Formats: sequence, C-alpha cells, structure tokens
Amino acid sequence: MHLLCVDDDTNFLDLTTTFLQRKLPAATIHTATRVHDARTLIETEPIACIVCDYEMPDQNGLEFLHAVRETHADLPFILFTGKGSEEIASEAISAGVTDYLQKRGPEQYDRLATRIRHAVAQYQTEHELRERVKELTAIQTISDLLTDSDGRLTGPIQQVVTYLPQSLQFPDAAVASLAIDETEFTSPEYEPPVHQLTVHDVTTAGNELALTIGYTTDTVAETDSDVFLPEERELITTILQLVTAYLDRRHVLSDLQEADRRLNLILENTTAVMYLKDTDGRYVFVNAEYERLFNIDSEEIVGQDDAAIHPPDMAETVHANDRRVLETGEPIEIEEQITVDGDERTYLSLKVPARDTASDIAGVFGVSTEITDHKKRERQLEALNKEIPRLLSAETVEEVAERGVVAAREILDLQANAIHLYDAENEELAPVAYTDDVLELIGEPPTFRDGESIAWRVFKDGTATAIDDIQTDADIYNSESPIRSELYLPLGEHGILMAGSPTPSDFDSQDVTIGELLAAHLRTALSQVTTEQALREREAELEAQNERLDQFASMVTHDLRNPLSVAAGNLELYQETGDNSHLETIDTALTRIQELITDLSTLARHGIPDENHEPVDVSEVAHDAWELIDTRSATLSTDPCTVTGDASQLTALFENLFRNAVGHGGADVTVRVGSLENGFYVEDTGKGIPPDERDTVFDHGYTTGYSGSGVGLTIVSRIAKAHNWDVTITDSNEGGARFEFRTSRSAETGN
Repeated sequence: MHLLCVDDDTNFLDLTTTFLQRKLPAATIHTATRVHDARTLIETEPIACIVCDYEMPDQNGLEFLHAVRETHADLPFILFTGKGSEEIASEAISAGVTDYLQKRGPEQYDRLATRIRHAVAQYQTEHELRERVKELTAIQTISDLLTDSDGRLTGPIQQVVTYLPQSLQFPDAAVASLAIDETEFTSPEYEPPVHQLTVHDVTTAGNELALTIGYTTDTVAETDSDVFLPEERELITTILQLVTAYLDRRHVLSDLQEADRRLNLILENTTAVMYLKDTDGRYVFVNAEYERLFNIDSEEIVGQDDAAIHPPDMAETVHANDRRVLETGEPIEIEEQITVDGDERTYLSLKVPARDTASDIAGVFGVSTEITDHKKRERQLEALNKEIPRLLSAETVEEVAERGVVAAREILDLQANAIHLYDAENEELAPVAYTDDVLELIGEPPTFRDGESIAWRVFKDGTATAIDDIQTDADIYNSESPIRSELYLPLGEHGILMAGSPTPSDFDSQDVTIGELLAAHLRTALSQVTTEQALREREAELEAQNERLDQFASMVTHDLRNPLSVAAGNLELYQETGDNSHLETIDTALTRIQELITDLSTLARHGIPDENHEPVDVSEVAHDAWELIDTRSATLSTDPCTVTGDASQLTALFENLFRNAVGHGGADVTVRVGSLENGFYVEDTGKGIPPDERDTVFDHGYTTGYSGSGVGLTIVSRIAKAHNWDVTITDSNEGGARFEFRTSRSAETGN
C-alpha cells in the first residue's frame, strides 16, 4: 500500500517514516512538508492512507482534510498531531477524519501503524464493495437494456457502449467500443484510448465480437499497479457475454420468426390442401387452401369430422385411409376422389402419423395435391400414343390432316381447330382440314401468306405458341374475328395446326406441351406420306423411262431391221453384179436408217421436262427447223409469236411436224405457224387427219405409211407434255391437218 505522511517538521517526518517502515515493511511511504506537494502526490500516486500533522505553514491539517474530501471522499485520513485538545479532536471528528492521534512517544507509532492497517483495510473493503456494487449495477443495467430492446440491433448496442464508461474507475476519462464483424459502435465523444483492455467472443452464427474499454489520459496510469481493476476486467468480460447472448438470442429468434413466416407463407399460399385431424377424425387445423376449396372457415370445421362436411362416399373413403395411417403408424400416399362443388377431382394425398412429445400417435397430418389435370394429361398421352399408327397409315397429306384435326378435337379437346398445309409453289398456308366449330366461329378458314398473320409468323418461327388475346397482337389477320385466344402448333415445313377460342387465355403451357406432342406425330406422318408420294412418283417416272427404253429397244429392233436388210441385200447384189442401181437403193436405205436414229434419239431425249424454260421466238425457231429437213418445194409461212419453253426441244417439235406435213401433204404443201391465246398452231394444206384417227396418231409406232417410223408424232406429244401444253388436232381451212398447242389449265393454276 502507498502511504502519504505530511508534516512541516522534517525531523519528525523522518522519524515517523522510519518507524512506519519498520512496522509496515510492505508499505511505500511518500512524504510532503507542504500541503501543495501533498495534493500533487494524491493525484499522481495510488495513495491508500494520509497521515497528517495539524499545524502546517500554509494550511492546517483540518483544512487539508476538507480539501481531500472534495475529491476523495473515502480516502483514510489520520490526524497525527503534537498539539492536542478536546476542541481539535471534536472538530476533526466533525470534519470526517478517519482517526486522531497525538505525538506522545515511540509507543504511539505502534498505535499509528495499527490504526493505518485498520483504516486501509476498511477503506479497501469498502472500495471493493463499492466497485462490486458498481459492477453488478452496470451488469444489471446493461442486461435490462438488452432485454428491453425493441428488436432493433443498433439502439441497444449503442446504449451499451454509451453506458459502460460510466461504470469504470475513472468515468471522465473512459471510453468504450464494440465491433461486430466490420461494424463498430463507440461511446459518445470517442477518442482512441491511451490504455485499453479488449476481450473477444464469437456468436453461434459466426459473428466476431471485440469489446474494448480504455482511458484517454495518462494520469490514471502513473502507478506501479495495473490501470484496470480486477472488477473492471470481470465487468467487460461479463458485458461481452451478455452481448453475445443477446445476439445469439436475436439470431435464434430471427430464425424462428423466419421459419414461422415461411410456414405461414406455405400454409396461406400453397395450392396444396393441408389438414390435421385427431385420432377420432376430427379436424384440428386446416390451411387457407382447404378453406378456399370447400368455402368454409377454419372455425367452422375445427372439431368436425369428414362425415359432417363431405358426401358420405367421399367421407367414408377418406376416413378409411386415415384409419390405415393410425393403425399402422406408417405414412401412405394414395389417390383420392374428392367432390368439389359437385365436380369430382383427383387428389394425391400424403398422410403421415402426427405424434405428440411422447412419440405417441395423436392424429393424422395430410397434404393433398390436385392431380386432375395431370391425370387428364396421362390419358391424353396414352390416347396420342394409340393415335400414332392411325396417323402413319394415312396415304395422303390430306388424310393425315383430317385425322390430325379429329385427334386434336377428341384427344386434346381443341374443339375449333384447323390444319393449314404449306403450298411451296404459291407460298401460302392453305386450309386442308378443320372442324365444324371453326365453320361456326369464322366460316371458311382463310389462306395465309407471308407477313399477314400470326399463323405465318409462328410457322416461320417454328415455336409452339399460345396467345391469350390475339386482339392485342399486331399480326392479327382479322381484327373483327370473334376468336380471342389461339394455340399455334407448327408442323415443321409441312404447315401449322391452329386452335381457337372466343374466350381469352383459354390455352396454357400444358396445352402447348401436349399439343407439341401431337404436332410431332403429325410431322412424322406428313413426312412419311410425302416421302412415300415422292417414291411413288419416282417409281412412276422410272417406269415411264423403262417403257421408253422398251419402246426404243423395240423400235431399234423392228424399225431398223427392214432398211438394214434392204441395204445388206442390195450390197450383196452390187458385189455380185456390179450394177450401180443397187448403190442408189443402198443409199436410200442408209438415209432411212439415219432418219430413224435421229427420231429415236429425239424420242428418248424428250421424255423429261426441262425446268429451264425461257421466252422463245416461235417464228425464228420454226424457220430454223424448216432448214433442217428436206422440204422439197413446200412453203413455210409464220406469224409473230412468243412462248415460254426450251428452244432445242421446240426445234425438234417443228422438225417432226414439218416432216409429217411434207410427207403427207406432198411436195407443194404449204405449212403455216401462227399464234393462239396461250399458245400457237401448226397447220398445212395437205390431206388432213381423219377424226377417227386423231386419238391414236400420237401413239408410239403409229404411221400412215409414207415411210414414217411411227415415232415423229410421239416425239411431238412428249415435247408438248414436257412444256405442260395441251395438243388438239383439227382441220385447217384447206382441209389439212392443224395442230394447236395451248398452256394446260393445271399449269395456269399451279396444280
């Protein structure tokens, strides 16, 4: 302990110090001969007791006592004086002196030492008691602050760091701070402390805490002991534990509140029906969806059983399922048919035993989810799978479309639906099949072209789409249409299936999903039919080519045999006789062979249509062909005319017609070529073709006997067919033959 001895008599002061050091060897004794110096020591040293003379030069002992009591009300103060009187003793006691002794001899120093021990012990005990009370008061106050908080974090924590400095040994110089992770709370007018004490803790949520107390001046540290009292160390540790517990409590409470909020959200907003029943089947709890579904308040249903609320059959089935859970103690998942507003719906119910705190079964908790639409989709999927063979058995795209429309109506319940197939030649989506409901709603379905409808947009995009209100779509085809919502199901390159309804938002994502499956089946069927049709056309084409090859082979075999025989026979005669007249016959036969080869080659070449047609000057081509044959003294006249076709094939056509005219009409025949509406004609002044032969003149091998091969007019027919021309035979004005070529109606319509 630290003692302060104050006496203006230095000799006596030394004597007192000497005796006290003997009697109190553990004490540190400070001395002062002036009151001013004594005051300085009191402020700078941890003085535990003052021993002071009465008579002092600048201030007597009692006046010094009054000054000490202003700042250190409980510090032990012993008046040790050589001048004693009852008056001084009475005044000293009234002034609050701790003890009073007179300087009477060496034995008094024993009494003084004893009085010092007692005074310091009592002072320290009282000080510790005050500090403990102070500590407990601070703990209680801060505990109350945290307990009485309104749930917000900032306010209570700030109050803690504001109050804490007031509970320390030197409150005027004390500061406090509390760091929670990266957030720091500080006491008012906080300054970085010169001396500080920090304790750490971690909450269960992982928040790191650091509570710091400190003093902002050095004056409290000029001592050989620790700046912070043990009580202060205990206090700061306890306070941080309170804060940690407060934060843990907040975290747990927050978790509970969040769990409660989420549970309420589920109970109030889930589309599943939830309920709790006791072991007698009486309702204990139902959620908002149950109330909404059966139009009943929770207060009305609690305490009731299913028999009091639902139809008998339904109540009996539900009760039997509940009893099964109660008896087995095992959860079940089962489909239940529930009647709602007279409508039977299918629910998938999960029922589990509800147990009390003793793990005894106290009832049944159930969650029922409606799967009516799901079951409907299952039935639709099964029906669609069964529909696949029927779609694939169709032989034409029209038949596929008809069956697809029926499937959409009967399986998907798309009452008003139609299938539009893409016509590549006309670049349009043409209606091929539709239900009667379509006719009732809009009449005959329209044909859609590029950029004029939602249907065309979806067809090009290729994505199945449901539109809630087509009246709001910029691509609507007919704004006067009674249809409001539509479902569009693209069929790939083949077209689109459309369904409509006068009700807005009548189609949802499920309709799109199940509709896409039907569309996939239709695409497969349409692709198969298209492929098979292409194969049939190819087979027919190959058959025609084979037929032409057969014709060619037969003509080569038959038509060339005779002139070859003639040439060979006359060659043999010439070799035997040397008669030059046989050479003329050989030359004629060889010429005939050359003509036959030309005719047969042309026939084989003109069996396939040429797609590269272009405008052709008929008059010019006719004159070119005229120059290629032996026209004898015949005459050709032409009128201006232009057609679309292949100039080479048209030349071959004129060659055969001109050769036929000269061959039948004689050396002086006149041949005319002129224009017709949608075509042209070729006529001559010869003998003409009898009406009863006009149907057969184009047949392969037909000949009138003018040395023709029977191939020329067949070539004419095939070239005309390759150009989509219809050929008509009639009489010219002079009775000769007249061939008229006109663009066929199928070519005009594009079919």
